Amino acid sequence: MKDFIKNEIKLSRGVYRSNSELAQANLDYDYYICGSDQIWNTYCENYDDAFILAFARDKGRRISYAASMGVPSIHEKLQPKFREELSGFSALSVRESNAVDVISRLSGKKTIHVLDPVFLLTPEQWKLIQNQNITIKGPYILFYAVHRELPGMRPYLRKISKRFNMPIVVVNKNLREALYPNKKCYDAGPAEFVSLIQGAKYVLTNSFHGSAFSILFHKKFQVYVAEAPTEGTASRIYSLLNTLGLSDRIAFMDKDPSSMDHDINWDDVNERLAPMIESSKAFLDDALRAK
Repeated sequence: MKDFIKNEIKLSRGVYRSNSELAQANLDYDYYICGSDQIWNTYCENYDDAFILAFARDKGRRISYAASMGVPSIHEKLQPKFREELSGFSALSVRESNAVDVISRLSGKKTIHVLDPVFLLTPEQWKLIQNQNITIKGPYILFYAVHRELPGMRPYLRKISKRFNMPIVVVNKNLREALYPNKKCYDAGPAEFVSLIQGAKYVLTNSFHGSAFSILFHKKFQVYVAEAPTEGTASRIYSLLNTLGLSDRIAFMDKDPSSMDHDINWDDVNERLAPMIESSKAFLDDALRAK
């Protein structure tokens, strides 16, 4: 991960560990853009006002691109702060469709629903960063989970493996005992992550970005959830899948594992994605060209 950041991402020279450090740095940029993954989840313990660019007030144009709440609401205690800061943004966009109304009401400004930035690159562009040294013989099921284990997730994964008589590749250290002796890739960074999804026959995940890359690479995938569409962080996954007509890819404890192999109408998915990609790029273009 550190090597990828060092070699592939252009960063500022300074390292800032808090909103106050950023404010004291007196940065002088023309634009400040914040986004995307759950930066506006105000129920996270590590939420910081830097995520709404409070340090950049009156120092340049502030823009949000695909800012994600992850949950259905802004914490009541932080709503006044959001109202104050967002009113100074020159352009607002969010990643979840249900966040549009929330942010519009708080900011008093038009808020646009856009795609996660992952979708702004083509599969061919993403393949340019993959680690070509990742070689796994034969077809495999990639299992990528984040945050916590959901009830029934591991038994469902074992059902899929048994149903298709296929090994599992695991990226999660905390599941090593339960999934032994399957292939582990605990040290996977972004380049390896892209390679593992690209090479998989099937993908089971509880991750938004596990879902996004599976869609980009046209993989047969399922997203394991244990929450209703309006609860917790599952709202962002439901929003993505519903938008693309893929709500049938939701998995749960009692689902028939053979459903993983159901065909996906990728032509329909692409038809839905194409105008959203264009409108998402147009939002950025307009926000950066506005005077």
